[in-house]
Amino acid sequence: MYPKVNQKIIIEIPGENVTCYSIVADVTQDEIRISHPLTGDTIGRFPAGTEIDVSFLSGENKYQFKANILGRLEDKILLYRITKPLEQDISKIQLRENFRVETNLRIKIEDMELHTVNISAGGMLFSCNVDLTLSVGNEVSGTMYIPDVDPISFKGVIKRILQPDDEVKHAAMKFTVLDRKDESKIVQFCFQKQRQMRMVRQSPNNVR
Repeated sequence: MYPKVNQKIIIEIPGENVTCYSIVADVTQDEIRISHPLTGDTIGRFPAGTEIDVSFLSGENKYQFKANILGRLEDKILLYRITKPLEQDISKIQLRENFRVETNLRIKIEDMELHTVNISAGGMLFSCNVDLTLSVGNEVSGTMYIPDVDPISFKGVIKRILQPDDEVKHAAMKFTVLDRKDESKIVQFCFQKQRQMRMVRQSPNNVR
């Protein structure tokens, strides 16, 4: 499966702590053309011959392949040309519900302001005051707030209640109603968050 036109892709340079984002502009018979890669607010500059790892999300799956920068193309906008892999050389990774990350996101459940402990496309673990009445089997509805993403509405059911101390308890909730587009947004966030945490662990400042 090849990335589609206008699809967001993630670019990494093997062996370097660099992650860039780009958009697919065109897929031809011999190559893929992408917009000028961005790393944060900085435009990435890659000479011809640079080896890159490309990944993108589609539904519940992540796809990845290796490519080389072929050069630049002056169109209406500046594009980069990269090699188009054989379809069998594109790896598919299933992003299951246990693909979760620890993150502190603001949520609202029944008009109560709460925060997550971890999230996945299948549900979340959130913290609340011990005085909040929640029981296994309770159905709840709420809103999740991910940075730079429109608020995500959901419904869910409480699966477990944990109490790590005398003041706070954690509730594990499984989504029962979640729009497919919003599910993809959560997967994308988890994917990026996991990548950020991996980059932090690999940073020279963390080497002891």
